[in-house]
Amino acid sequence: MRQTHGQDAAEGGLDITISLTPAEADAIGIDAVDLAEWFDSVLVTLAMMRTGIVARRPRFPTPGVDDWCTAVCDTFQPPRLQGLADAVIRTARRLGLSYADFAESMDVSRSTAQSRVRKITGQPPAGFESWALGGDPAAALDRFGPMTDGPRHPADYDLEL
Repeated sequence: MRQTHGQDAAEGGLDITISLTPAEADAIGIDAVDLAEWFDSVLVTLAMMRTGIVARRPRFPTPGVDDWCTAVCDTFQPPRLQGLADAVIRTARRLGLSYADFAESMDVSRSTAQSRVRKITGQPPAGFESWALGGDPAAALDRFGPMTDGPRHPADYDLEL
């Protein structure tokens, strides 16, 4: 991900560029565009909620009915993100991620992590979990090799934002 600030940004504020590898683009397909457009709308809505105006429309900055309807629609996407989170949790648990590792990742106690993981893994996958996996949840495990105790982060992991 790249960030361009100030005068160098297209609108003079902030440009965020997300680059995908060919394999990532093939795996995600058109969903990548849909998610990027959704995220753009979420950021516009967040700015609207923090300022009380629609900054992208300087001649008519007061939010109207269409703006509020778009905000409601675009912020009502948690089911997709929850489906992705559930898919990650279910797959990581099946591959052997410990409750202690879940707890550290979720920044909660081990018992809370265990409860959250069991809530997800104790039910069949929901619709958006299948969406996140690109189809059959049962086939997801075939895509992954065994979990290793390798480095917590790859050598090229960038901690700088």
